[in-house]
Amino acid sequence: MSHDIQDFVTRGAQKITPVDIAQLEQQLPLVVAKIIEAEPARQPHLRAQAEFLVRYVEDCLESQFAPEDLAALAEAIFALMYLHKGADIIPDDIPEVGYEDDSAVVRTVLGRHAEEFARFAAHSELTVPSADS
Repeated sequence: MSHDIQDFVTRGAQKITPVDIAQLEQQLPLVVAKIIEAEPARQPHLRAQAEFLVRYVEDCLESQFAPEDLAALAEAIFALMYLHKGADIIPDDIPEVGYEDDSAVVRTVLGRHAEEFARFAAHSELTVPSADS
């Protein structure tokens, strides 16, 4: 996992505001819809990973799950915001590689907070998607 991506995720998560969270909460269904519509062939894992992070964030924001690792929540929110926004490091509309950066951000979040996501998965009777894909 690249230290540049880790730093990018850390800095992005630190800048999240309550307004960002409120906006994302309204847009969560659109995040997964974007991945489903795009069906990035080189990132087939991205849909399951995004769906898992959406469920985690929704359950945390709706007080259905109490996060112990607040950095995991902030980084999951950042990853979903990154997936949803139009301006990426690599534009999403570039064939074959457009979702490489999105995938790297999501995998970084899943990998860095494996224990928190395993606890959520057990609580919710889910399986944590691999961060290695």
